[in-house]
Amino acid sequence: MPKSVFEMATQALPQTCLSTEKHDDRVLDVTLHYFGCLKASEHEAYFTSLPQKSKRRIVEEKLRVRRLRTHFEARPKTENGVVLKKFENSLSDWRKLNLRRDPEPERSQRLEDLPDMSVDYDIKASMIYFKNSRPFDVPGVDNNFPNQKISVKDLLCDEENNPLMQSCNDNMIRYFHFPANNMIWVEEAIARYYHEQRPKPDDFIARFRPQDRTKTQMLLSPEFWKGQQQGDRDCEVHARSMKPLCEAISIDPISTEPSPNNLALFMPYLHWETDRGRMKAASVVKEAGKIRFSNMAEVVDQATANEQNIKTGHVNVTPGSKGSDSNLSLPSYNVTKAPLNLRRAALGHLLRLAANVSEAMNSHVDEKLMYEYLHADPPLQPRRTLDQSYYGALKNTGARDRDQVVYRATTTMPHECDMIHPKDKCAGCHDGIRKVPRLIMVDQLWLWILDEKTIISCFPKRWGKNRADSSAIHKSIRTRLKAARKDEIRTAFDLALIIVDQCSRVFFDRSRMFERQPNLVDLFADAIRGVTYKQTAAFDQFLTYTHLASKEYNSRDKTGNSATQNTLLNINPEGNLLKETKDILDELNIMSRIKIQQQEVAEAFVKHIRHILLPKVNDARDPNFALLSEDQLLRPEKNEALRREQLESAKWTLVRANNLLAGIQSRISELNTLQDAARNTSAALKDLLTLKQQQAGVVEAREAVKQATETLKQGRSIMLFTVVTIVFLPLSFCASLFGMNTKEFNGGVMTLREEFYYMFPISVAIIGTSFILAFSRSEFLAPFFSLLWAIISHPAHVAITWVLTKTGLYTLSRDLKAKANALKDRDHKVTGIMKANAMREKMELKAMKKLWMEDAVEMREMEQIPTRPKDLERGESTGSEVNLNQLYYSPRT
Repeated sequence: MPKSVFEMATQALPQTCLSTEKHDDRVLDVTLHYFGCLKASEHEAYFTSLPQKSKRRIVEEKLRVRRLRTHFEARPKTENGVVLKKFENSLSDWRKLNLRRDPEPERSQRLEDLPDMSVDYDIKASMIYFKNSRPFDVPGVDNNFPNQKISVKDLLCDEENNPLMQSCNDNMIRYFHFPANNMIWVEEAIARYYHEQRPKPDDFIARFRPQDRTKTQMLLSPEFWKGQQQGDRDCEVHARSMKPLCEAISIDPISTEPSPNNLALFMPYLHWETDRGRMKAASVVKEAGKIRFSNMAEVVDQATANEQNIKTGHVNVTPGSKGSDSNLSLPSYNVTKAPLNLRRAALGHLLRLAANVSEAMNSHVDEKLMYEYLHADPPLQPRRTLDQSYYGALKNTGARDRDQVVYRATTTMPHECDMIHPKDKCAGCHDGIRKVPRLIMVDQLWLWILDEKTIISCFPKRWGKNRADSSAIHKSIRTRLKAARKDEIRTAFDLALIIVDQCSRVFFDRSRMFERQPNLVDLFADAIRGVTYKQTAAFDQFLTYTHLASKEYNSRDKTGNSATQNTLLNINPEGNLLKETKDILDELNIMSRIKIQQQEVAEAFVKHIRHILLPKVNDARDPNFALLSEDQLLRPEKNEALRREQLESAKWTLVRANNLLAGIQSRISELNTLQDAARNTSAALKDLLTLKQQQAGVVEAREAVKQATETLKQGRSIMLFTVVTIVFLPLSFCASLFGMNTKEFNGGVMTLREEFYYMFPISVAIIGTSFILAFSRSEFLAPFFSLLWAIISHPAHVAITWVLTKTGLYTLSRDLKAKANALKDRDHKVTGIMKANAMREKMELKAMKKLWMEDAVEMREMEQIPTRPKDLERGESTGSEVNLNQLYYSPRT
């Protein structure tokens, strides 16, 4: 083929490409270059210059986009339908601002006019073949080794051209992978492999007659399949998982094989997901649950609405019509374009909606998979977060998920400048908006080795990643197989060991760290170091304030004593650090538990490999065979009947198996090191809290001594007043007595007897009242005083009650009290509403200040958004180049 646009683009990418590097690790991605880099006028020339295989890829992509658009338009009330409508309106508004015409609308299509819309048709299963230990390309399948794929529907169909149903030669190794933990797919695939029908749940009753069981029923017997499932379709979705297991299974229903060559393996492993992807998946799971458990009326209404939308075709949306979500006031410009700032804002809004549409298109297949298989029988087992895998009984773990160490380390933290100067952003703010919050997930590896020739595996992918994902497990497996040395894959067990090893080494392979994949070990080490540093600073602060408290206690100046004591008695900072350390330890314990399960499964896997590969035929007559070591069994003199290449192959596989066990043990040791560091920090924090508690006891003791000193001083003062009172009381009495104006002493009006008659009753009344007030709480005198008070107060209560009831004052007071309570309730309600409105306005103002940050985070998360739009680079009509950073960080119109 002569030099064409395709070759030129492959050799040197033009300036209009989405990326400055090649779109794929080998050659240019023709679909991405066709739809994202070229002008519409260049499509035809580029398409003509492509080979037939690339043309078919572009046609299939066009068909997929058309099918998705028709699906979204047929359901305008769904989230995806609303996003598409907003995008079309925003695109029309942007064209008006740039004096461009809307293209002619495409011919309407209906869903039934399009090809098969089932999710099995959209999802691709991977096929990897080895022939004579060398990579092999399957004829009739697109792409080359190891990127050949086939739709799940074609792989599970009961037809002769199904690769699973074709015979496998002795020199052939096959590997099929399904990108989801779907039990229905597994049952269908194994049934296709043995040319049988998928067993029904009632078929397993035949276990009482072993001779009637098929090979599929033997391989999928309950003790190796459904019996290992934790949870069912009626429990919490995230509680579903398979127990860690690795067993050799015999498919002969009559005779017992000494060493079955069929293996089933279930193993958990760690992976990651963005917080946005987790929230999208959680919302879809929730909606699927509503559909599954909704009542009959809701189901009928929803089905009627969907049928009506399908019959009427797609909803025609007039660009720029009423209801546009553009949020832009569009003045009429007849000759010139709109101002540059208005066009920039419109383009920014358009790009954001384009990212939402792209995200909806990428997530559509995962949503269909959830809706179809999440509550099927047997059900789909979706991905789980770290806390969901451990706390399966919790209904909602959203708060715990967002408290992960990885999430806190990868999310954007607000800066002080964001509140003080919203428009003046520092370098930390600009770096923070580029962060993508991520989480640790727990996925499952399901793997079957059939007849030592065929491998079937299942494990999920990240949400919405139906395109190339550099951090995907299967991508790393394909990369590993692509770089495999000559004769490295000699048996199916060698390939299975690579699969298990790649799943177990996620986050621990330093040579394969990707841009967005979180560096788990470093993040946890940084978190532990941060807590340790704060703990050390808190300890130094404690010693400093203890020293200050001692100086203040010994000094005469007591002005700063209260502030120092409050700092010493406040345990909130250390309590928060201890809580953070407990969270770190909790996550490390969960990950260590998963790694231990991986170790147990790997040890069982290696044990079965040894039983299958070690040459036991010649030593079957040796009664000490079970006691022989692996080196003794592999000696040539013990296995003269084996061919040399079989012996070398067995040695090679067993060495790889031992390396797998050693690698898992090293990762467990690395996690144990982190746990030990976290435990040491936790113990130091507990010691600091103990010291604070002891210091609180010292402070209390000092306060008690101080209070005792003050009490002693007061007692001495009281004693002084008592002595003075004792000395002067008789003198005062005598002076008062003889100074009385009586007839006997001074010739007064009243006699001494008459004055005593008035003086003593009045004194008794005053003294009695004083005793009642002073000793009313006494344990012995309280009953007497209560009786005395009841006798005295009874006539008064009766009189007051009679007056209030006869004069109507009681009714008036009750009405006034009811009105007062009503006014009080109304006051609380009105003031509460005013406070809520004020708080909401404050939060809305704060949200508006941070809205630009959320938009930028969303755009960074979409991996297929143009990073250098050609219209902006050219700066039409104004001749000025538009800076995307200004567009992203400009305030929303």
